[in-house]
Amino acid sequence: MKTCVIVFAKNPVPNQVKTRLVPSISAEQAATLYTAFLRDWCETLGKLSEVDLVITYTPAEAQSDLQALIGDSATYIPQIGAGLGERLTSATQWAVEHGYTKILLVGSDSPTLPLSYISQALTLLDSRDIAIGPSTDGGYYLIGFSAVNVAMTVPSVFEDIAWSTANVFHQTLARIRSLKATVGLLPPWYDIDTAEDLAFLYAHISAMRLAGGTVQAVRTESLLTEMF
Repeated sequence: MKTCVIVFAKNPVPNQVKTRLVPSISAEQAATLYTAFLRDWCETLGKLSEVDLVITYTPAEAQSDLQALIGDSATYIPQIGAGLGERLTSATQWAVEHGYTKILLVGSDSPTLPLSYISQALTLLDSRDIAIGPSTDGGYYLIGFSAVNVAMTVPSVFEDIAWSTANVFHQTLARIRSLKATVGLLPPWYDIDTAEDLAFLYAHISAMRLAGGTVQAVRTESLLTEMF
């Protein structure tokens, strides 16, 4: 049995990442913040035992830059496809071709997402075809597949979805159910896209720190402390 978590990542170049945070912060600050998100999140995922970390990156020439940030322990594959649906499909099919029996796809916009949610998703895939974690903006922060039934569900799950809208989760869930696939739902979590999201993240991390809890996104915390 092989398991992987595939992180969708961009090269952290100003004006190419976290653009909705500008002009609340500068394009350079947004790129630096995205770098912290990505490094913190990959470091967290690296704590999973017997789970391979895969970085699927864009643009095509970004591997060396991302490898310098994240390290050599991950596997790096380029994103392939014209749109997000095609890229999600391609990454999933790559994992199946490489013998993975549990496949999780995640972004890099939720650096405080509890690692227990990832573990819960993997447990759900013992008995479900698909696991999905809804995000508070109407999308999802994770989708996972049991490779046994990937042929039945992919790429259908990713077709004709109104990406980057508040309907993504509900459309995807409806598609899953139309395929008669079994689905396990994770608790909701939040992405960081807007200035309001960023303020919420800072408040959340500050509250966890004051309460004596563990803050896993230490680079992100350090940057936010300077910004706020």
